[in-house]
Amino acid sequence: MNISKTNKDNFRFNLQFFADDPSNPEEPEEPENPDDKPDDPNPEVKTFTQEEVDKIVQGRLAKERKSWERHLEEQKTEAEKLANMSEKEKKAYQEKKRIEDLDAREAEITKRELTAQAKIQLADKGIPTELAEILNFKDAESCKKSIEIVEKAFQQAVAKAVDEKLKGGKSMKKAPTSTDITLDSLKTMSPDEINKNWDDVQKLLSSNK
Repeated sequence: MNISKTNKDNFRFNLQFFADDPSNPEEPEEPENPDDKPDDPNPEVKTFTQEEVDKIVQGRLAKERKSWERHLEEQKTEAEKLANMSEKEKKAYQEKKRIEDLDAREAEITKRELTAQAKIQLADKGIPTELAEILNFKDAESCKKSIEIVEKAFQQAVAKAVDEKLKGGKSMKKAPTSTDITLDSLKTMSPDEINKNWDDVQKLLSSNK
């Protein structure tokens, strides 16, 4: 971290050092250059008073301290449990914990793999991939069944929205786009076609309110 003292109470330093997620910093906004002057080579550099620097540092340290204290408390509780156990009980307990940790890691790996696969399947079916967040990733079979449920619900929701528009007695108006999608044609479109033209579909439904 580069800090340089500019006067008695001000310091210049890189604010990103204190960001909560240094691995994913936000992009700074580009400064305007009405006079076509060269861009500032250090757009993220800002002047802070000693009081502001202390406040930022103390906040960061307090957060780390709280996390460490929680970890120590968990370790203390674990040690107390083991202290009241016989050797046989300790071995059984430690083996149980080992298996639980392995199961948790395996479940996390399985979830990541199934999530990636599910998003591909949803995209192939013309369903927004954002719906992957509500799927069941316990195992492959559960994931498959939940995809089928989501697909059915998505199709029913689209069909219901179209039917409500048709029953409303409104005139069939085209969406204000370059496409030729109408309420009649929308009803016969596949989920994939609806997904590809989702923006136009939304405009069409809005225009026929």
